[in-house]
Amino acid sequence: MRHLPLLSLLALAAACSSTGSGFGNEPDAKAPGDSGSGGDTGFVPTNDSGSTNFGDAGMQDAPNGADASVSTTVYANSDQTLYSLDPQTNALKLIGSFSGTSGATGDTAVTDLAVNAAGDVYANSESVIYKAALPSTPPGTVQLTKIASISLKTGQKFYALAFAPAGSLDTNEVLIGGDGLGELYSIDTGTGATQDLGNFGPDKFKAGYNWALSGDLVFYTDSNSKPTGLATVRPCSSSCSTSNDYLVGVDMTALATAYKNKTPAATLLGGIYGGSTSSNGPGTTFGRLFGLGAWEGKVFAFERASSNTSPQLIEISTSTGQGSVIPSSVSFTSPDQGWSGAGVTTTVTVTVPPPPPPPL
Repeated sequence: MRHLPLLSLLALAAACSSTGSGFGNEPDAKAPGDSGSGGDTGFVPTNDSGSTNFGDAGMQDAPNGADASVSTTVYANSDQTLYSLDPQTNALKLIGSFSGTSGATGDTAVTDLAVNAAGDVYANSESVIYKAALPSTPPGTVQLTKIASISLKTGQKFYALAFAPAGSLDTNEVLIGGDGLGELYSIDTGTGATQDLGNFGPDKFKAGYNWALSGDLVFYTDSNSKPTGLATVRPCSSSCSTSNDYLVGVDMTALATAYKNKTPAATLLGGIYGGSTSSNGPGTTFGRLFGLGAWEGKVFAFERASSNTSPQLIEISTSTGQGSVIPSSVSFTSPDQGWSGAGVTTTVTVTVPPPPPPPL
C-alpha cells in the first residue's frame, strides 16, 4: 500500500493450522477448505488500463510502447482468486482466478503471494512454490507455473510467502515462508530446501502461551534504509485466540543472525504496537488478520471471514495498536471465505514508525 509508484515492502502470511499445529487443533486456523485458509498477497504497480506487464526494477512497461501511467495497486487474494485494491480509494477490482495447481493434497489452493524487486509475482500452496503470470487485460486467468516443491517435514504446511529485501539477510533477496506452527523459514527458489529461522517466542504476560503468526508478516526498508518487518500475531497454547490479533515488529537482527548461523532464533519479537515493556497493550481488537501491508505511514490488515464476521479491511493505529474498519465490499462464494493476505515489493521506503521495545 503506497502513494509512490513503487513500494519497498514484501509481505508474507502464516498462521496456526487446524492440522499439525504445535498449539493444538483450533478451528479458525488457516487451512484450505476450512474457514481460515490463505496466506498473503503482493503489492505491485499497474498502469491505468489494469495490465500487469512488468519492466525493470518492478516498474511496468506501457503496452505497445505508449507512455506509462503508473498508479498504486494492492493485490489481495483469496484461496482461488486474485483482486486489486487501490489504497487511495479502497476500490476493488477482480484480476482473475488462479490456474495451475496440481489439485493433489496440499496443492489445491493458493495460500500466499510475494513480489520481488523486479516485479515478479510468486505464489505458494501448502507445499509448492509457483511463479504467476497475470492477465494483460483483467479479469482473466492468473496462470501458475511450478518453480519447486517445498521440502516439508511430517505434517508441515506452508501458509505464507515473502521476499526479505536484498541486504537484510543476504546480498540478494531471500524468499521466506511461514508454516502452520508459526515458524519462519527461508526457502530456496531453485530446490525448495528450507532453513528454520525461528518464531515469535513466549507471551511474557500469559504463562504457557506463545506468540504465533495469526496470518501475515511484511518486510520493507524504512526511511533510514534499515530493513524492517511487521507481523500480526496471536497467543496460542493448546489452542489459539482468534478474536484479537496484535501488530508487532520483527527483530531483523535476530532474523539475520538465524539465517547466517543456521540456528533458529529464540524469539523474533521486536516489540508490540500499543504495548510496552510491562504490557501487551489492547491488541487490534480484530482477529484472523490474515493479510498485512503498509502504505506511507499507515498499516492495513485484511480480515478473514468467521462465523460472525464478514471479510473486512482494517487500518491499524501504530500508536495504540488498535484497528478500525475501512468500508469496502466484495462478494466471496464458497469455498472462498474472504481475504488471505496482503503484501508489497521491495523497492521504495515505507515510513511506518517502529514499535515500543518488547516486553521484558
